[in-house]
Amino acid sequence: MSASPSSRHVWTSTIGLKLLMAVTGLGMVGFVLIHMAGHLQMFQGKDAYNSYAAFMQGLGGIKWLARFGLLAVIAVHIACAVKLTARNVAARPNRYAALRAQRSTPWGRSMILSGWVVVAFLAFHLAHFTGEVVLYDPSLHDAMGRRDVYTNFVHSFENPLVTITYLLAVVAVSLHLSHAVSSMFRTIGLAEGRFKAPFEKVGPAVAVVTGLGFAIVPLACLLGLVKA
Repeated sequence: MSASPSSRHVWTSTIGLKLLMAVTGLGMVGFVLIHMAGHLQMFQGKDAYNSYAAFMQGLGGIKWLARFGLLAVIAVHIACAVKLTARNVAARPNRYAALRAQRSTPWGRSMILSGWVVVAFLAFHLAHFTGEVVLYDPSLHDAMGRRDVYTNFVHSFENPLVTITYLLAVVAVSLHLSHAVSSMFRTIGLAEGRFKAPFEKVGPAVAVVTGLGFAIVPLACLLGLVKA
Protein backbone atom coordinates (compact mmCIF):
# COMPACT_ATOMS: atom_id res chain seq x y z
CA MET A 1 0.00 0.00 0.00
CA SER A 2 1.43 3.37 -0.99
CA ALA A 3 1.70 6.21 1.48
CA SER A 4 -1.12 8.76 1.45
CA PRO A 5 -0.38 12.28 0.18
CA SER A 6 -0.74 13.63 3.74
CA SER A 7 1.78 11.16 5.18
CA ARG A 8 4.21 11.88 2.35
CA HIS A 9 3.84 15.59 3.10
CA VAL A 10 4.78 15.00 6.74
CA TRP A 11 8.13 13.45 5.79
CA THR A 12 8.88 16.03 3.12
CA SER A 13 7.99 18.98 5.35
CA THR A 14 10.76 20.91 7.08
CA ILE A 15 10.00 19.36 10.48
CA GLY A 16 9.78 15.91 8.88
CA LEU A 17 13.18 16.32 7.24
CA LYS A 18 14.65 17.51 10.54
CA LEU A 19 13.21 14.48 12.32
CA LEU A 20 14.66 12.17 9.67
CA MET A 21 18.03 13.88 10.12
CA ALA A 22 17.77 13.42 13.89
CA VAL A 23 16.90 9.71 13.65
CA THR A 24 19.55 8.91 11.03
CA GLY A 25 22.05 11.05 12.93
CA LEU A 26 21.37 9.05 16.10
CA GLY A 27 22.04 5.85 14.18
CA MET A 28 25.35 7.19 12.90
CA VAL A 29 26.40 8.33 16.38
CA GLY A 30 25.79 4.78 17.59
CA PHE A 31 27.92 3.42 14.75
CA VAL A 32 30.72 5.89 15.52
CA LEU A 33 30.81 4.91 19.21
CA ILE A 34 30.81 1.17 18.44
CA HIS A 35 33.50 1.67 15.79
CA MET A 36 35.60 3.65 18.27
CA ALA A 37 35.29 0.91 20.88
CA GLY A 38 36.57 -1.58 18.31
CA HIS A 39 39.60 0.55 17.44
CA LEU A 40 40.50 0.97 21.12
CA GLN A 41 41.13 -2.78 21.27
CA MET A 42 44.46 -1.97 19.61
CA PHE A 43 45.74 -1.29 23.13
CA GLN A 44 45.02 -4.92 24.06
CA GLY A 45 47.62 -6.16 21.59
CA LYS A 46 47.84 -7.97 18.29
CA ASP A 47 45.97 -11.14 19.25
CA ALA A 48 42.99 -9.26 20.70
CA TYR A 49 42.68 -6.89 17.75
CA ASN A 50 43.10 -9.57 15.10
CA SER A 51 40.52 -11.70 16.94
CA TYR A 52 38.11 -8.77 16.85
CA ALA A 53 38.82 -8.20 13.13
CA ALA A 54 38.36 -11.92 12.37
CA PHE A 55 35.05 -11.93 14.26
CA MET A 56 33.79 -8.94 12.28
CA GLN A 57 34.87 -10.51 8.97
CA GLY A 58 33.16 -13.76 9.96
CA LEU A 59 29.75 -12.15 10.32
CA GLY A 60 29.14 -12.73 6.62
CA GLY A 61 25.66 -11.67 5.52
CA ILE A 62 24.99 -9.81 8.76
CA LYS A 63 28.06 -7.65 8.12
CA TRP A 64 26.92 -6.74 4.60
CA LEU A 65 23.38 -6.07 5.78
CA ALA A 66 24.78 -3.68 8.39
CA ARG A 67 26.98 -1.97 5.79
CA PHE A 68 24.14 -1.44 3.34
CA GLY A 69 21.95 -0.25 6.19
CA LEU A 70 24.59 2.28 7.22
CA LEU A 71 24.97 3.50 3.63
CA ALA A 72 21.19 3.93 3.39
CA VAL A 73 21.14 5.90 6.64
CA ILE A 74 23.97 8.14 5.39
CA ALA A 75 22.20 8.68 2.05
CA VAL A 76 18.95 9.70 3.76
CA HIS A 77 20.85 12.01 6.13
CA ILE A 78 22.67 13.74 3.25
CA ALA A 79 19.48 14.04 1.17
CA CYS A 80 17.66 15.68 4.08
CA ALA A 81 20.57 18.05 4.70
CA VAL A 82 20.69 19.09 1.03
CA LYS A 83 16.92 19.68 0.90
CA LEU A 84 16.90 21.72 4.11
CA THR A 85 19.85 23.82 2.97
CA ALA A 86 18.17 24.49 -0.38
CA ARG A 87 14.98 25.56 1.38
CA ASN A 88 16.88 27.87 3.72
CA VAL A 89 18.58 29.54 0.75
CA ALA A 90 15.31 29.82 -1.21
CA ALA A 91 13.53 31.36 1.78
CA ARG A 92 15.99 34.28 1.94
CA PRO A 93 15.52 37.46 -0.13
CA ASN A 94 18.73 36.71 -1.95
CA ARG A 95 21.59 34.23 -1.88
CA TYR A 96 23.98 36.73 -0.27
CA ALA A 97 21.61 37.24 2.66
CA ALA A 98 21.24 33.47 3.04
CA LEU A 99 24.97 32.93 3.14
CA ARG A 100 25.37 35.80 5.59
CA ALA A 101 22.74 34.25 7.86
CA GLN A 102 24.59 30.94 7.79
CA ARG A 103 27.60 32.73 9.23
CA SER A 104 25.73 33.69 12.39
CA THR A 105 27.27 30.86 14.43
CA PRO A 106 30.58 29.06 13.99
CA TRP A 107 28.98 25.63 14.49
CA GLY A 108 26.14 26.19 12.04
CA ARG A 109 28.30 27.49 9.22
CA SER A 110 30.69 24.54 9.55
CA MET A 111 28.06 21.81 9.27
CA ILE A 112 27.94 21.49 5.48
CA LEU A 113 31.72 21.62 5.13
CA SER A 114 32.42 19.24 8.01
CA GLY A 115 29.69 16.93 6.72
CA TRP A 116 31.37 16.55 3.33
CA VAL A 117 34.75 16.09 5.03
CA VAL A 118 33.20 13.27 7.07
CA VAL A 119 31.85 11.63 3.88
CA ALA A 120 35.26 11.91 2.18
CA PHE A 121 36.98 10.49 5.26
CA LEU A 122 34.54 7.59 5.44
CA ALA A 123 35.24 6.75 1.79
CA PHE A 124 39.00 6.75 2.45
CA HIS A 125 38.58 4.75 5.65
CA LEU A 126 36.53 2.09 3.83
CA ALA A 127 39.13 1.88 1.05
CA HIS A 128 41.87 1.67 3.68
CA PHE A 129 40.72 -1.02 6.11
CA THR A 130 37.55 -2.52 4.63
CA GLY A 131 38.39 -2.54 0.94
CA GLU A 132 42.09 -3.14 1.71
CA VAL A 133 43.13 -1.21 -1.40
CA VAL A 134 44.87 1.81 0.15
CA LEU A 135 48.00 1.54 2.33
CA TYR A 136 47.18 -2.08 3.18
CA ASP A 137 49.20 -5.27 2.70
CA PRO A 138 46.77 -8.23 2.46
CA SER A 139 49.68 -10.70 2.43
CA LEU A 140 50.36 -10.11 6.14
CA HIS A 141 49.07 -12.83 8.49
CA ASP A 142 49.63 -13.42 12.18
CA ALA A 143 50.87 -16.61 13.89
CA MET A 144 47.36 -18.09 13.81
CA GLY A 145 46.99 -17.54 10.08
CA ARG A 146 44.54 -14.67 10.44
CA ARG A 147 44.83 -11.50 8.38
CA ASP A 148 47.15 -9.24 10.35
CA VAL A 149 44.97 -6.15 10.55
CA TYR A 150 46.86 -5.02 13.66
CA THR A 151 50.23 -4.75 11.89
CA ASN A 152 48.65 -3.02 8.90
CA PHE A 153 46.99 -0.55 11.26
CA VAL A 154 50.27 0.26 13.03
CA HIS A 155 52.29 0.55 9.82
CA SER A 156 49.71 2.90 8.31
CA PHE A 157 49.79 5.31 11.23
CA GLU A 158 53.56 5.26 11.54
CA ASN A 159 53.34 7.46 8.43
CA PRO A 160 53.07 11.10 9.68
CA LEU A 161 51.10 12.22 6.62
CA VAL A 162 48.47 9.52 7.14
CA THR A 163 48.17 10.29 10.85
CA ILE A 164 47.92 14.07 10.36
CA THR A 165 45.26 13.62 7.66
CA TYR A 166 43.36 11.22 9.93
CA LEU A 167 43.54 13.64 12.88
CA LEU A 168 42.26 16.54 10.78
CA ALA A 169 39.33 14.36 9.72
CA VAL A 170 38.70 13.44 13.37
CA VAL A 171 38.50 17.16 14.21
CA ALA A 172 35.89 17.59 11.44
CA VAL A 173 33.91 14.61 12.75
CA SER A 174 34.02 16.01 16.29
CA LEU A 175 32.86 19.48 15.22
CA HIS A 176 30.04 17.92 13.23
CA LEU A 177 28.94 15.71 16.12
CA SER A 178 29.05 18.54 18.65
CA HIS A 179 26.51 20.62 16.75
CA ALA A 180 24.52 17.70 15.31
CA VAL A 181 23.86 15.92 18.62
CA SER A 182 22.77 19.16 20.31
CA SER A 183 20.50 19.96 17.34
CA MET A 184 19.05 16.45 17.47
CA PHE A 185 17.85 16.93 21.06
CA ARG A 186 16.32 20.29 20.16
CA THR A 187 14.54 18.76 17.16
CA ILE A 188 12.91 15.98 19.18
CA GLY A 189 11.96 18.43 21.94
CA LEU A 190 14.16 17.19 24.78
CA ALA A 191 16.36 20.29 25.05
CA GLU A 192 13.60 22.45 26.47
CA GLY A 193 13.00 24.24 29.77
CA ARG A 194 15.11 23.02 32.67
CA PHE A 195 16.51 20.22 30.52
CA LYS A 196 17.88 22.62 27.91
CA ALA A 197 21.26 23.27 29.56
CA PRO A 198 22.08 19.60 30.34
CA PHE A 199 21.10 18.35 26.88
CA GLU A 200 23.06 21.11 25.16
CA LYS A 201 26.17 19.77 26.89
CA VAL A 202 25.69 16.27 25.48
CA GLY A 203 26.83 17.26 21.97
CA PRO A 204 30.19 18.72 23.05
CA ALA A 205 30.68 15.78 25.43
CA VAL A 206 30.12 13.23 22.65
CA ALA A 207 32.48 15.22 20.42
CA VAL A 208 35.26 15.21 23.04
CA VAL A 209 34.88 11.48 23.77
CA THR A 210 34.87 10.45 20.10
CA GLY A 211 37.63 12.90 19.21
CA LEU A 212 39.95 11.58 21.90
CA GLY A 213 38.90 7.98 21.29
CA PHE A 214 39.71 8.10 17.58
CA ALA A 215 42.83 10.27 17.91
CA ILE A 216 44.62 8.36 20.65
CA VAL A 217 45.28 5.17 18.65
CA PRO A 218 46.95 6.71 15.56
CA LEU A 219 48.92 9.06 17.82
CA ALA A 220 50.12 6.08 19.86
CA CYS A 221 51.25 4.35 16.65
CA LEU A 222 53.03 7.47 15.38
CA LEU A 223 54.82 8.00 18.70
CA GLY A 224 55.87 4.36 18.96
CA LEU A 225 53.71 3.61 22.00
CA VAL A 226 51.93 0.90 20.01
CA LYS A 227 54.21 -1.23 17.86
CA ALA A 228 53.71 -4.02 15.34
